[in-house]
Amino acid sequence: MAYGGLAGLAAFGFVSAQGLYPPVEGGINVEDITAFYQNRTGDRDGGVSFHPAGSSKGFVCKYPFLDPAEWEGCNTISSRHCWLRQKKARSDGKRLGFDIRTDYEKAAPVGVTRRYTLDVVENIISPDGVPKETLLFNGQYPGPKIEACWGDEISVTVTNFLSDMGTQIHWHGIRQLFTNDMDGVAVVQCPIARGGSFTYTFRATQYGTAWYHSHYSLQYAEGLEAPLVIYGPSSANYDISVHEPLLMTDWVHNSAFDEYENEKDPIVRGAIADNILLNGKGRISSVNTASTTARDIRTYSVTRFAPGKRHRLRVINGAAGTAFVFSIDGHKLTVIANDFVAVEPYVTDSLIVNIGQRYDIIVQGLDNPIVSGNYWIRTQPADGCNRFRTGTFNSQASPPVMPFDVRTGVIHYETDTSVNNVLPLDSPSTHSRSFYDCADLTLQRSLKPVVPWTVEKPVNSLATSTFYLAHQKSNDTSLGQLGNYAHWMLRLDPNTEAKTGRQMHSPFWIDFSNPTLLNLTGAPRDPNYNVIRYSSRDRNGFIYMVMDGALLPTTTDADVNNTFSMPPTAHPFHWHGSDVVIIGQDKVPFDPLTTPLTWRFDNPPRRDTVTAPAGGYVAVAFKPDNPGVWLAHCHIAWHASAGLALQMIVQDDKDHIYRTIGQEAIDNLKEGCRAWKKGLTSPNFPPIWEKDDSGV
Repeated sequence: MAYGGLAGLAAFGFVSAQGLYPPVEGGINVEDITAFYQNRTGDRDGGVSFHPAGSSKGFVCKYPFLDPAEWEGCNTISSRHCWLRQKKARSDGKRLGFDIRTDYEKAAPVGVTRRYTLDVVENIISPDGVPKETLLFNGQYPGPKIEACWGDEISVTVTNFLSDMGTQIHWHGIRQLFTNDMDGVAVVQCPIARGGSFTYTFRATQYGTAWYHSHYSLQYAEGLEAPLVIYGPSSANYDISVHEPLLMTDWVHNSAFDEYENEKDPIVRGAIADNILLNGKGRISSVNTASTTARDIRTYSVTRFAPGKRHRLRVINGAAGTAFVFSIDGHKLTVIANDFVAVEPYVTDSLIVNIGQRYDIIVQGLDNPIVSGNYWIRTQPADGCNRFRTGTFNSQASPPVMPFDVRTGVIHYETDTSVNNVLPLDSPSTHSRSFYDCADLTLQRSLKPVVPWTVEKPVNSLATSTFYLAHQKSNDTSLGQLGNYAHWMLRLDPNTEAKTGRQMHSPFWIDFSNPTLLNLTGAPRDPNYNVIRYSSRDRNGFIYMVMDGALLPTTTDADVNNTFSMPPTAHPFHWHGSDVVIIGQDKVPFDPLTTPLTWRFDNPPRRDTVTAPAGGYVAVAFKPDNPGVWLAHCHIAWHASAGLALQMIVQDDKDHIYRTIGQEAIDNLKEGCRAWKKGLTSPNFPPIWEKDDSGV
């Protein structure tokens, strides 16, 4: 296949909303990108290039296979929906190009390779004034922002400098189409050995806001996380794209590995945070004062605005156990994307952002800001999805319980009269939200993807893909001394197990030295691997799954036999390997006979991280078109460590999966496992940290 020239690569082509950009006959589709990158020997010079809004100084999007005499970048203040297009129309009056309506699962431009290096190190930092020994990327918190352009290849070499642990890095939201080996989680690779390196290489076939973090036990709660931005078109125009994403996190002052003891404790049963940070900054404060230590805005995360201008912000929840309500005093928020999915613009006062979720928003700058030029950014912990040592936030209590101040950042207007260092006025929040429930169904149902999906019939049994969000009532003695505590688990209904013979009622617990991808026959026999096999390759079909927070109507306490409980807790669930559509989501219990009658199949909300409401359920569907071993798990770090996860083998056929990934990739993973196993007994390092959790 020829890649140089208009017919060969112009475009992978697509059809825009106006029907202006038809597909190119013989053009490259997404599957062909794999062959393209494998056969490429280096980046070409020349081509179309431009500086995308919000990127670092000197950063340039490059499309070397597009002739600049024929093609141009088109993402301007008045045409943010456009990305690349032909300069002149064809003889039929139409032009080829890529824009917000391009189906990114079928088409993407071909960019260049972006190379980064990350060192995983130990260091002491004091993000809120309390010193803590942490794990960091390149010695900083958050880690360095990784940026790329739509269609680029991203290559990141990670070196592990930790003394007593391995590490694995996950690229949260990146679909890893046909690169299952690069997902950075224990089901596909052994940890990176101490003193060793691993290069993750994958394609940015989607665009928007993501983040990357360690997926090795609780390392990301210790500081191993950072933003990842893929520049591309948007569903609404803006003037300024703010350079730094807003990363909201909770923070524990002791080690996250020590804090996990509270998750295991049968009385406490739940890890507890100490504070909240915004872009790695926080304060020890009370609810009635801005801070006991802050004197001006320089101790806060500051985002600079220009009066009257439209600003694009990227909001990320990278917490370990807290959902946030994000708002800006005196400003409306226009949502243009959730996770990696562009949506039709939706205006709101505030956003519920659960763990792992991201929102791209546009905020209209005020024409006449107050004299100081400063307004509070608030990150309010959501009801039912937070737990802090000074108390639990509860907006519905009388009076509301607010253990400490939630004003964590400042919007600062650059004007002739603004005063740089004056704190914003101590005014109450100006948004109209009267409750802070972390399962905001109204918002989620209002978000309509720009690129539509119509959900077709399921190709799997719903009964054996309906999983209880359960917690063991007694200690699990099957996992050895370190696992001898009561775990969270995704399990099948006992009656379903009896009827179908399918068994799944154990917490997730993986052997770091035995990743499923390298042992597709043997590893799934371990009941704690929680493997679900989906063999269908029907591209017109969908896998349906239900995460259920209450017993089915036909199941009684006697059926449960006092073996597990269903705590009324909301869980943010993240799917690896695919976006999922939310066909159903409610706070009432799931009934397999009546509930599916209410589901939505015509372009439902779509994202990669979804909230299962407390006592209710969420039903999702995804296309079984990405072969490999993929994790689905609660993104409360403490719950994932306690076993609330499963893995799916999609297009379940070893030869087919290995052919898709490539033998070189499999050999690379095997070499990594040899290094990991050899390093376990190396005299050059202290004893390895003893694993006491699921591993993810």
